[in-house]
Order: sequence, then structure tokens, then C-alpha cells
Amino acid sequence: MKNKAVIIFLSSLIYLVSCQSNYKQNPYKNSQISYTEIRQAGIQLGACQAGLTNSKEEYELMNTLGVEWIRSAFFWSRMEKDPGVWDFTFYDKLMEDAEKFNKKVLIILTYDVPWIHKEGEKGRNISNKNLPYFLNYVEIIARRYGNRAAGFEIWNEPNTPMFWKGPDDDFFELTRRTAELLKQIVPDKPVAVGSIFYHPIMFGKSYLKKMIESGVLENADAVSIHPYGLSLTASAKRVAAADKLIKDYGYNKEIWITEIGVTTGGWYPNKTSVPKQANAVIEAIIRLSAAGADLITWFKLLDGQMPEDVVPGISSEEFFGLAYPDYSLKPSGKSYGLLAKAIQGSEYVPDGISLVDISRNKLESYRFDSDDGVTNLVLWSKGSEKIINISGYKAPFTLINLLTGKQTVYDLESSIIVDSDPVLIKGKLINPKMQLEIKKAQ
Repeated sequence: MKNKAVIIFLSSLIYLVSCQSNYKQNPYKNSQISYTEIRQAGIQLGACQAGLTNSKEEYELMNTLGVEWIRSAFFWSRMEKDPGVWDFTFYDKLMEDAEKFNKKVLIILTYDVPWIHKEGEKGRNISNKNLPYFLNYVEIIARRYGNRAAGFEIWNEPNTPMFWKGPDDDFFELTRRTAELLKQIVPDKPVAVGSIFYHPIMFGKSYLKKMIESGVLENADAVSIHPYGLSLTASAKRVAAADKLIKDYGYNKEIWITEIGVTTGGWYPNKTSVPKQANAVIEAIIRLSAAGADLITWFKLLDGQMPEDVVPGISSEEFFGLAYPDYSLKPSGKSYGLLAKAIQGSEYVPDGISLVDISRNKLESYRFDSDDGVTNLVLWSKGSEKIINISGYKAPFTLINLLTGKQTVYDLESSIIVDSDPVLIKGKLINPKMQLEIKKAQ
């Protein structure tokens, strides 16, 4: 994600805009294809642009945060600067380090190389004529790293002119052919297609429809989207709608949020303060998981500048990180770590909570069940604080403030105060299949 300021600014002017396109019957609806279900492993979390320093300290930071997935662009232009002359040094080291620290690498196959274009031709596109060159790059990467990678993502934000300057049909052909090739070489590795900047200002919905109707989902396991915007509530609604749209076309694909983030500096209109970024991290992970996301990779791991080095005019792109360049945590990193270690690998349970005498508009409540029998409940109040009682847990259960990390142990008779600070309640239920009941304390 780069230079999204104009897009995000315009999004504030068209908050309620939705894109329209004619629905077409999917000619591939009854196809039988293999499907790798990452969702069997529960919710997965990671970070973009991680592992780039090749340092032990960075991987130790990822362990502290609970970052399991690394989304990394394997730039063709970095490896084959001249035709047939390959340099894998950087990516060999990245894969070696990731394996050493048990991280899962999502390889982005991107972008083009200057030497395939004639003088005066636009970059950031692969014409059908040049597609064999790109497929050769894909094959070389798949054969060298495919068995060690966690998965592949094809390109990045092709519905934005910054990252794709050719016709949509050329990109859909590239995607089809790339996915087919990957499934031939590494059939057990999941392939994500799309990488769509999923917002009305970039016609995300209509682009997704065109992509589906082109048949590119045939060899895909997931659709990846980037639901940036001014409101995380609106972002989650778009994700849920995208999931429904894909299913309406007859496909059962995972939803991967391979970029989402909030900056703490620069001039982007959606920037927030350093403390409030922590709230945004929690809200993004919780809302997007509840909307149907199976994988969420936060943009990004590290800020580009230390606070004391910031000067006016620096891009907002430098301040999306969960930590500073010296690997010290921002408040958002602390919150990410507390939440990731609790809910990663768990399943969101949409009907697992019953609210009594409390409006859902006043109390945000989300339940996540883990394989080890632990039920995690994430709560925060909208508006004034709430005094509540929770029924269903065995005694005792633990409350963790996701901003401060403070932990409090409660017995069954205790009333709990919930305010705007998100909290996580964890414990085992009396009956794992029962609903948790949250009611206003008398």
C-alpha cells in the first residue's frame, strides 16, 4: 500500500457509495477443484513487510507479537535484473530465517521487469505477449521456494493505476495462468487471487465481480482484499458483503485480508494518534474476523522512522507499524500481541452470546472458541461504561485489558465494568456448546 492518501480522502466523500454491475450466471459454478482450507487452523494473523531486516531482533519481535504469517513481495525485478541472470541471495536468506523462527511466508508474485517493455511502453503491466516471461518467473519461484512457502498471492492491488496499468482482461489472464501453473507445481499450497483495494472509490465490488466472471477463481483457494477506509465498521461490512458475493457466484473461498492498517503520522486523513492506533488494531482484527476473514496481515510490522527523527512532510506510509525501527513496541504492538496470542487459531462463534437488557448498539461483544476448550470473549462499550454479569464460565475466569495488559481474576458472582477500553475475558465454559449470557448488573 503506497500513496493511498487521495483514495482515503475521497472515501470520506462517498461513504455510502456502492458500486453496481450486472450479475451474470457463473459458467464455472459446478466445477470440481481442490480447496485447501486454511480455516481449519482457525483465524490466522500476520504482518506485511516483515522479515526484511534479516535480523534476529526482528524475528524475536514477531514472536513477542504473535505474528505467525509474513506477507512478503518477491520482486521479480530484484531477482532478474537482466534476462536469465538471477540473484536469489536476499530471498534465500529471508526463507532461511523464516524457517528458523517457524514463520509462514506468503509470497507475493509481483511485479514486472523493465527489460520486457519496449522503449516508451508503460511498466506495471504484463501484456499477453509478455506473459511467458512472467510465467517463467513464477515457475522459477515456485520450484525454488514453493515447498517452503505457506502460500502465494498474485500481484498487489491491480485495480489501482499505481500497481497495474494494463487492461483488466490482461490481468485476469495473468491470474488464471499463474494459478494454473502454481497448482501444477505445488498443488497443496494455497493460492490467493485479487489483492483488491476493496473500496467504492476504486470500484472494488465491480472489480471483484469482473474477476469472478472471468473465471480466475477456478484454481484459487482464497480471495485477498484490502478494505482500507475511514471506518473499520464500514470496512467489515464490505468484507462480509464480498464474502457473500463470492458465495452467490457458487464459490466457497477463503477471505484473506492481506492488508489493513491505520497510520499514526503524515497527512493521510485517516491518521490517528499513537495511543488510538491500539484501539484500531483490536477493532480491525475483531471486526474483520467476525466478517469472515480467515487470514489478516497487518500493514505493517515496523515504522520507517523513530519519533525523534520525524520531520515535516514525511509520508504517512512511514507510520503504520506495530513497532518502531529499534524494535520497541508502539501501544498498538502491545495490543496486537495480547489479542493475537489469545485468539489466533480460534474460531469466531457468531451465535455464541446472548445479551439481556443490553442493546447490541451499546456493547460490542465477540466470542472466539479455541481447540483447547478456552472461550475468549472480547468486549468494549460504546458510550458510557456498563456494569455486567456473565453467565456460562466456570470459575475462575480472567479479564485482560487489551490496552494496558492488566489482568483481573473473577469468580462467578463478580460484576464486571466495561468501558471503551477493549477487554478480553478468557476461561472455560460449563458447557462448551452453550451460549454465554451477558446481562446488565442489578
